[in-house]
Amino acid sequence: MCGIAGVVGGYERERARTAVQAMLDAQVHRGPDDEGVEMLARGRRTDPRSEGGPTCVGLGSRRLAILDLTAAGHQPMFDPETGSAIAYNGEIYNYLDLRAELEQFGHIFQGRGDTEVVLHAYRQWGVDCLDRLRGMFALVLWDAPRGRALVARDHLGIKPLYYSFTRDGFICASEIGCLLASGLVDATIDKRAVAGYLAYGAVQEPLTILSSVRALPGGSWMELDETGRELKQDRYWSFPAVEPADGRDLVDEGRALLERSVARHLLSDVPLGVFLSSGIDSTSVAGLAARASDQDVHAFTVSIPQDEKLDEKPVAERSARRLGLAFHDIPVDETTAVEWASGGLDSMDQPSMDGLNTYIVSRAVRAAGLTVALSGQGGDEVFGGYRTFSAVPRMVDLARVARLLPRGMRMAVAGLLAKSWGATGMSKARDLAATRPELTSMYFSYRRLLTEEDVADLGYTAGPLGLTESFLDRSAIPNGWLTKKDEFVSLSRLETRYYLGNTLLRDGDVFGMANSLEIRVPFLDRDVVDWAFRLPGSAHAPRRSAPKHLLRAMCADLLTEDQLDAPKRGFGLPLAAWMRGPLAEVKTAAFDELRRSELVSADGIATIEQRYLDDTYRSGWTRLWALVTLGYWLEKHRSLVKVD
Repeated sequence: MCGIAGVVGGYERERARTAVQAMLDAQVHRGPDDEGVEMLARGRRTDPRSEGGPTCVGLGSRRLAILDLTAAGHQPMFDPETGSAIAYNGEIYNYLDLRAELEQFGHIFQGRGDTEVVLHAYRQWGVDCLDRLRGMFALVLWDAPRGRALVARDHLGIKPLYYSFTRDGFICASEIGCLLASGLVDATIDKRAVAGYLAYGAVQEPLTILSSVRALPGGSWMELDETGRELKQDRYWSFPAVEPADGRDLVDEGRALLERSVARHLLSDVPLGVFLSSGIDSTSVAGLAARASDQDVHAFTVSIPQDEKLDEKPVAERSARRLGLAFHDIPVDETTAVEWASGGLDSMDQPSMDGLNTYIVSRAVRAAGLTVALSGQGGDEVFGGYRTFSAVPRMVDLARVARLLPRGMRMAVAGLLAKSWGATGMSKARDLAATRPELTSMYFSYRRLLTEEDVADLGYTAGPLGLTESFLDRSAIPNGWLTKKDEFVSLSRLETRYYLGNTLLRDGDVFGMANSLEIRVPFLDRDVVDWAFRLPGSAHAPRRSAPKHLLRAMCADLLTEDQLDAPKRGFGLPLAAWMRGPLAEVKTAAFDELRRSELVSADGIATIEQRYLDDTYRSGWTRLWALVTLGYWLEKHRSLVKVD
């Protein structure tokens, strides 16, 4: 696992080297074990004292050593036969199989790691090698014989890659903060990204918080010439077509694929463990890991003892004992948790109202000596664990019945019916009542953090910004991978593409790597998701079945009746209480920064805060927290960014 950086184009050599080094210095946390910078004049490796030429390729890497801890794993890495070079971030779990196949073609390897395998795979198959990789990755590869650069990202975008086209060429890195540190990108805030952030609590890809920077979509690659000009961008992976599942033993099929995925994800030359909560997903991963490993598998549970609602230790400990795991309880007292939460805010790459729980868990587990942790992330999206899978179709049906009423009347009636839910619930109900009665629109409305009225109060409307009615960039509209005939399939893909992709995976990467911890996600293995996304909704969720019906059946022997019957829960933080107590000053300073910047309307901030105070249930705290994290990020980057 690493942090990477690259420049391609007409940059002056020393300016490019300085920029690459600055980007690496900004991501030491991603790779504290090693560092490498290579400058290739005219795209060829030269003596460092060479003046170079009119074009320059610079690659940089910060390494978190996990596979092959020797110097043979140093990056950037060169192919001795072709002179091609790679800076790569990630893990390829089938690299041993690929290595064996490549050896049959005559390839000779110097080390034992996966980066070298990717480099040789590209020599053998070109860009088609991407479709053979099973793992999580982002890479920049200079193809020396062709004078071309390839940048690519794994199938679901588990690992990040951000890029910008500047006056002199192309620049990319693993984090937005690295690009800011380079001094080569325009640091103007993108108000379209801010609007998406306010709507969902996370910036919506391919937009980023900077107007000059984009995120390369998951499952995509881009080719550049030596001047840094884009030649082509294409996809090597997309959601597969749905196929009939009649007559197949889906439980055995799925179990075999998941077992293989977990076994692959255990590959490591450093200490590895499993995040274990009381839920189905992490318990399934932990149980399969225990059966796949010939060594003790260590399971880690983090809780805040002062808050019984957050304490998952009793259930997790029983699961660990039953599954034969070495159990580790990591209690974090509230004072420490608040202190670490402040550290998490400092670690935000882009504003995010979610993810501090991941930061705290990652910090605790890293302090316990781990470098790699397996997570149950992705189970809810792929197998249908969220309330969206039942709530959104019901809301579509209700909207179709109510569509004969005028829009204003629908909103008024919905608000009255939701009066018992408090001010926040009434606002949300009005927003849903105004939504068109079709699945995609209702999904985005349901997933929204701030309502259309809230976002407008803060000074943003979708139309004038060129966004869709759902506050998305038009290039991010679902295109051909949803089906009107299968609501489950469409919702699973929407959750995976938008909520998982724009919030959970990004936060998992940022906050895990902030603690130099690699988080692995076996449920998102390419073979597992290809299989699951081909199945119709009737296979995943028969009528009257419980959430994650198929996954429950696949892992039934690993779970208890109590877990199967328990409501969904996760490791949360009492942020609402903290904003009134130990984080009150943080909240005040963040709001002051938002007002000073004029990025959002001061009156809108006051309106949303008052609505929260008037709400008996205080259910609108997440809206306040989204403003806090936005203001905090702005204050931290005040000297670097511009608000136009």
